[in-house]
Amino acid sequence: MKYTFSHSFATRLSIYVLSFTLIIFATIMALFYYYSQQKVTGFAIERTHGLLSNIATEISGQLLSVETTVNQSVWVLEKNIDHPDSLHNIIESVVRNNQFIVGSGIAFVPDYYKEKGKYFMPYASFKDEINGEITYQVLGSQNYDYPCMDWYLIPQLLKQPYWSEPYYDDGGGNFIMSTYAKPLFDSKGELYAVFTANISLTQFTDTISLLKPYPSSYTYLISRNGSFLTHMDRSKIMNETIFSEAFAKENLAQEQIGHEMLAGHTGTMRFNNKGVDSYAFYTTIPQIGWSVCTVCPSQIILQELDNTSRKIIYTFMVGMIALFLIIYSIIRRLVSPLEKFSESAREIATGRFDVILPEVHSKDEIKDLHDSLVFMQHSLSTYVGELRDTTASKERIESELSIAREIQMGMLPKIFPPYPERNDVDLHAILHPAKEVGGDLYDFYMDGNHLYFLIGDVSGKGVPASLFMAITRSLFRTLSQQVLSPAKIVTDMNNSISDNNESNMFVTLIVGILDLETGKLKLCNAGHNPPILIRPDGQVSFLEFKTQIFVGVIEEFAYTEDETTLEKGSKLFLYTDGVTEAENTDKELYGDEKLLKTLSDNSTSDVRTTVNGIVDSIAEHVKEAEASDDLTILLIQYEPGTTNN
Repeated sequence: MKYTFSHSFATRLSIYVLSFTLIIFATIMALFYYYSQQKVTGFAIERTHGLLSNIATEISGQLLSVETTVNQSVWVLEKNIDHPDSLHNIIESVVRNNQFIVGSGIAFVPDYYKEKGKYFMPYASFKDEINGEITYQVLGSQNYDYPCMDWYLIPQLLKQPYWSEPYYDDGGGNFIMSTYAKPLFDSKGELYAVFTANISLTQFTDTISLLKPYPSSYTYLISRNGSFLTHMDRSKIMNETIFSEAFAKENLAQEQIGHEMLAGHTGTMRFNNKGVDSYAFYTTIPQIGWSVCTVCPSQIILQELDNTSRKIIYTFMVGMIALFLIIYSIIRRLVSPLEKFSESAREIATGRFDVILPEVHSKDEIKDLHDSLVFMQHSLSTYVGELRDTTASKERIESELSIAREIQMGMLPKIFPPYPERNDVDLHAILHPAKEVGGDLYDFYMDGNHLYFLIGDVSGKGVPASLFMAITRSLFRTLSQQVLSPAKIVTDMNNSISDNNESNMFVTLIVGILDLETGKLKLCNAGHNPPILIRPDGQVSFLEFKTQIFVGVIEEFAYTEDETTLEKGSKLFLYTDGVTEAENTDKELYGDEKLLKTLSDNSTSDVRTTVNGIVDSIAEHVKEAEASDDLTILLIQYEPGTTNN
């Protein structure tokens, strides 16, 4: 038989080896990717937070320089407080001396200078930063009521410097700015002015936008209330907060990121950013309470690792294909003798024990297989010869057993009804040996108006039991002639069987004589199952007769008999222990209770139907189990009436 490539041993063994290799590689690759992912992610977190820390430090430094410039200018202001027209020199100097300050002013409390009117706030700002041209103006009017503005009120209430929330200063700087406001107090502790320095948020935009740790990442800056100060999408600046964006997308993770940033925390969080798995790296700028955050897709962080992993996998797959071809070639060469051995084995199986096996020169398992096949050839040749002789002998024995079975069954009455000319008695019997021949027996004959009957069970099975059964039946026929006492018949049978019984076999017997005129029943039970009486009214019960010793055990034992009178329509049920001890596959016995119930259910049936009902019931109980004992039944029905002669 030629095997296809996909079914050959070499192919399957190669696949098994490669499958095991693939499992090991997949396990190693998974561990490598997992630990590499942890390492790459950790490096990304450390690197990005380092860049954010630098940005935060840079912005903090810029803000600190603004604060320092203002603080250092306070003493000049206080020195010239009585000369309001000279104050413009101070604020112009503040603007010129700090590159981050785009405007500066001194907002005096209302009516501080009576001659200047209610509002007086000298303010200087760059008109043209390229040329360094500064414009000066005095702010304060009903339209620019600065005492009501946050940058004025909050430091007044807090009595300490304050960085304002970013705002658009219409009438002052006319751009988005944040103001550092330092409250000034007189010797009595009364506020007399707020010294301000403005910074433009546009100067942070470039700095923040340049922070791109990875391609496709972006960085934004938020204020203390969560407003976007810088963002990749410029339409969000000062128009949206981090929370409005989170609420619009129902993004709880982004909302949590916003709370963490406003709380001044530094950290990393993985979240879903508009359908893209991303990382958020955030930190605070403690100088002003703002927070900066970098958002980066996780795929970008792991892109290099994924590319490297794919290269490794592709290289491995090419190697697997090459390895498969090499392994297949080697295994194919090693197992090629097996195909020849297979062909030789099939020829040996057909009976050709002299087939020449292929030569093997190696000293391995293939050589052992060759030697085993040679040994098998010689063993099979010898075994077949012996089997041929054994089969012939078995066939002779089976033929002899078949003849013995025919002889044994021929000794028993098997024509039913046996006395069709009589209507005062009817009976039916069956005998099913467990083997070819058995040790059960039944017999009956009519002598005038007396019905002689016998049922027995020889110890053991097979041929010895069948011979013992034949002797027992012959003795019954010989010794019962003209004898009206079952006890005498059994006693004489026991004496004959016990004499020279070197095999120590025995038989259980019930011998009975039924007077068909009177219904008188005499019965001797020699160790057999008690008979069952089925009364005309359907009641079923065991006959409580005395049970005596087996026949063939003790010579000269004097047996006794019991006597009863049968009513018209009564039935006498006799059987061997093969009925009640029939076992099913669960080793459960048929039992007396089931036998009595089945007889009760068939009490109104004729003898043939009743016997067949018992046999069917036993078969239903036993099912597939093997018969464990011979099965014998004899059923006699007494119906006294006119005898047809």
